[in-house]
Amino acid sequence: MQPVALNGSEVWAYVVETDEGLRVRFDIDDWQRLNLAPGQRVPVRVAGKDDVWLFVTGVTELPPIVWVTMARRVRAAG
Repeated sequence: MQPVALNGSEVWAYVVETDEGLRVRFDIDDWQRLNLAPGQRVPVRVAGKDDVWLFVTGVTELPPIVWVTMARRVRAAG
């Protein structure tokens, strides 16, 4: 686990870097406190790295954890 800052709030989470962005596992209480939703674009800082703006592209709640997929860009409909 490592500290992750999202939208100005810091929480502890497991982070996996992907080609598109990040896949992050949060405690469900932390995720609900962050009050984020798919489609939002937020600043993200992972320990030891600069801030990067990512879109929340997927949320899978499996209490007591939540898997969140975040990407640098989203695909347009059509």
